[in-house]
Amino acid sequence: MGVVSKSCLLFFLFFSFGFTQLVAQEDYKIRIAGQDSTFVDAISLEEVELFSQPKFKSREEWYRYYVIRKRVLKVYPYAEMAANRLDSLDNRLNQINRKSKRKAYTRKLEKFLAEELTADLKKLTRSEGKILIRLVYRQTGISAFNVVKEYRNGLRAFIYQTTARLFDMSLKRIYDPYEEYEDYLIENILQIAFSQGVINSQKAAISIDYEKCYQKWSSAKKD
Repeated sequence: MGVVSKSCLLFFLFFSFGFTQLVAQEDYKIRIAGQDSTFVDAISLEEVELFSQPKFKSREEWYRYYVIRKRVLKVYPYAEMAANRLDSLDNRLNQINRKSKRKAYTRKLEKFLAEELTADLKKLTRSEGKILIRLVYRQTGISAFNVVKEYRNGLRAFIYQTTARLFDMSLKRIYDPYEEYEDYLIENILQIAFSQGVINSQKAAISIDYEKCYQKWSSAKKD
């Protein structure tokens, strides 16, 4: 697998400001990771959800799942930071009235991020970069392409997109666990990791009905 190019990753640097501690959030739901993918209401709390790994027909499918899991757990913190930094950036830019000062602020931030995070992000493989692009959409609600287009300019977004395609990537890629099986696997991995406290459970910016996804793909795998 190739390494994601520096130019492909600049858009992440633009709003992924530093590393933040993963703080456990107060949650009134109980999530249980078990062996059978069923949803139960056995405990008299607001909601009980049971998550498990999908059923695999071959060792190859099982191995693929665990490869994806390793990639997801590695890149998810960057997507979480992207959502946090985008919110902070919006708040800061709303306080700056002059267009020239807004541009100066974003350029200064981008330079700082490039110096701080380029070394880490350059270590991502192409496959990890593809997953990160989808998770950025999950956590921010907009594609990586539109993040660049909105906060820098359309030409820069076009350049990033063209460069990404050279590595068989697309910054326009969205996250759709209802229609894309690999996205469903990613969501399953996230839900289990959330329930086990492996990673911080940050609310997705898009609406995701996990039970609906599970029912669809369980039926599809039986056919």
